Amino acid sequence: MRKLWLGILLGLAALSFAVDAIEIPQDQPVCRLYGMIQTFGTVAGVLVAAYAGFILASSNEIEARNQSKMLIGGVVMGLIIIWIAPLVVKSLVGANDICGW
Repeated sequence: MRKLWLGILLGLAALSFAVDAIEIPQDQPVCRLYGMIQTFGTVAGVLVAAYAGFILASSNEIEARNQSKMLIGGVVMGLIIIWIAPLVVKSLVGANDICGW
């Protein structure tokens, strides 16, 4: 199984060296769609984190406090994924510029 994943990663690395750099202008629909997803995801994440913080601050039950801590951790991980994804795609594809990121 490890050999398969190693082969896939080496194949992707070799492909990234063989392909010319990609440039995707900002006016493409995929860029606008990802911008909307990023904006709505951030707003929803902040609202959910605020709710979980309220539950954490106002609850006396240990189980509810632990659940709200887990919820805040999930929100933080989701926001990190949303905001780091363009950089990961840019480095994996070997692009010069993707949607101005």
